Parts: sequence; C-alpha cells; structure tokens
Amino acid sequence: MDRDKLVDQYHLIHDFNSGEEFDSQKLSEIQNDSNRQDYKKVLDDFLTHHLEKEMESFQTIHKSEHERHILVITKDQWLFRVSLKQWPDYKNIWTVDMYGGFPLSQ
Repeated sequence: MDRDKLVDQYHLIHDFNSGEEFDSQKLSEIQNDSNRQDYKKVLDDFLTHHLEKEMESFQTIHKSEHERHILVITKDQWLFRVSLKQWPDYKNIWTVDMYGGFPLSQ
C-alpha cells in the first residue's frame, strides 16, 4: 500500500463518532487496569470489541503530551482515524476519544 496515499485519505476523514465515554467514577474504576496504560492495547481492544474489526497495522500520525492520533488499517481493508486521550489524573490511562473510518477503495 502507498503510505502517502493512506495518510492523505486519513486526513479526509472528518465525520467522527464518539469513542469511549467515561465519567469520573468510571475513570477511577479503570485506572488500575494495566492494559489501560498501554495505548496499543486500548486501540486493539477498541477495534476488536467495539468495532468488531481485526487490526492489520497502525501508525501514529500525530502525538502530543496527552493525545495520540492514529491511522489504522484493518484486515478487511478499512481505514480508521482514531484519537486517543491520556488521563494524567487517572494514572495515565488511555481511552478512545473519537474515531471515523471508511472502506479502502480497491
């Protein structure tokens, strides 16, 4: 796959769905889950359980102190733009903030 083309398509995604929405009580409950401290595990779990997709590859497109924006390709050839948020007040756990995607054209 042409990586430059994928990145261009990634930037075309402007229609987003909410990811995981947690209130402060739920964040307190999940802050001790060690899997939540690894953004890769959070990303894989979200795709597998919430979107019912199997990840083929991913690439961080942008990161800042408490955010990470990731391009994901699934095995059934979907491209997703996933934004992750890190919560420093809750032991630096990660959650999926929002996502959007579409099937890749063949």
